[in-house]
Amino acid sequence: MDQKGLASHQKKSKKLKKALVFADESGFNLIPEIRKTWSPVGETPILSTPIYRRHHSAIGLIYLSPQRKKCRFHFTIQPSTILTEHLIFWLTALHHFYKKSLIIVWDNLPVHRAAAQYFLARHPSWFDFEFLPPYSPELNPTESCWNHIKSVALANFVPSNSDQLVAKTLDAAKKIDDDTELVRAFFKHAKLKL
Repeated sequence: MDQKGLASHQKKSKKLKKALVFADESGFNLIPEIRKTWSPVGETPILSTPIYRRHHSAIGLIYLSPQRKKCRFHFTIQPSTILTEHLIFWLTALHHFYKKSLIIVWDNLPVHRAAAQYFLARHPSWFDFEFLPPYSPELNPTESCWNHIKSVALANFVPSNSDQLVAKTLDAAKKIDDDTELVRAFFKHAKLKL
């Protein structure tokens, strides 16, 4: 499936009057995202970081209404790897929040397949699942959310503990959710028409 194939999912969404949800996961840790920055001449900035790596995993869901007028970025972060039961929990919460059937678009990770099988067996009317082609993260606008959080909000940020990392990441995700035009720009970057 290519970008033309993905457009057919969007047509399916409009035809069935179902919202699209693009889903993806990412990892965050206490090691800072190093980016170029300004400093006085001769004063190289030094970032002191903890010697241990504490990993957090995040789930991001971009909701796009059938009429393409409403965009939302739903986000959660946790101190462990994303498992099938985590996806089942968050998709169940998403279903109860919107109270309608949704089309979920994501990649072919085994946890995605397992979550899809769970819902197709127990709640077949809740979701339709569409899978992106292998090695094509550029087709998922949620990837741009991760890039924005890491390259802008967390650039050169050195958290002293996990709580600071989580707070800063949640704040960055909320700013994305509050900025509909930014989310729409992520769709344009993925070459998806709204």
